[in-house]
Amino acid sequence: MLQLYWSIAAIIDALIVCKFDLVNTAWDFWIPLLLHIGILALICGIHFLFIIVYSFVVDKNKEVTNIHNTHRLVLLYSLKLYFQLAQVTIRVTGAEKVPDDGKFLFVGNHISSYDPMVALWTLRKKNLAFVSKKENLDIKFGGKYIHKSGCIGLDRDNAREAVKTINEAARRITDGISAMGIYPEGWVNKTGEGLLPFRNGSFKIAKKAKVPIVIGVVNNTRSIDKNRFRRRTEIRFNIVDAIPYEEIADLKTNQISEIVYEKIYNALEKK
Repeated sequence: MLQLYWSIAAIIDALIVCKFDLVNTAWDFWIPLLLHIGILALICGIHFLFIIVYSFVVDKNKEVTNIHNTHRLVLLYSLKLYFQLAQVTIRVTGAEKVPDDGKFLFVGNHISSYDPMVALWTLRKKNLAFVSKKENLDIKFGGKYIHKSGCIGLDRDNAREAVKTINEAARRITDGISAMGIYPEGWVNKTGEGLLPFRNGSFKIAKKAKVPIVIGVVNNTRSIDKNRFRRRTEIRFNIVDAIPYEEIADLKTNQISEIVYEKIYNALEKK
């Protein structure tokens, strides 16, 4: 996205410089340079203004039956633009392990609010959506895009509502609406080490939908805010394994949890 906007800004810049004959001496080189930066900033500003305006056409009370919509595209490519502006690069390994049919449960470690953004962009062709804390769907403007992208709100303080969300997530996978992702830790791990205890109920989604569990490990997303716009941040996103449903069909959720916990823990980058 940034390359596209950079090119558009360069074309507009050249047209303005030629039209108004702004460069006459060698000392005038700074004029097209500053003009290009200003035009690029304006284009990016228009992009984010469009996000705000376009969110008003979303009805959050309407059930999402197809995630292949323009709101999801806007969300995904806005994430890409943000990562580019913030100088974030994502290095992915093991992506070939993810099923192409979009029928799987994605689970991973959770060290930053950027984790689902990284997964959504990286696995965008795999039709991934997330079970997210319900507060995220109430984010002004952004919450509507999260909703239209197929994400489901989870009330972590209401067990009965949480069960309904788990059932809905399984149904969406079964019906082919989207793959679903969830972070079994339940919260962002702010300790900087290891894993928080898993919530075993997360794995009921895979059991009910009868789908594989794709395990991912993300590293260094905490550094995005610290480095943002100042220096490059490399995110390492590793698809550790994809456990076939046949291997978990006869296991209880706590047994599945133990297997997944060990796989994620062993794949973490140790300090």
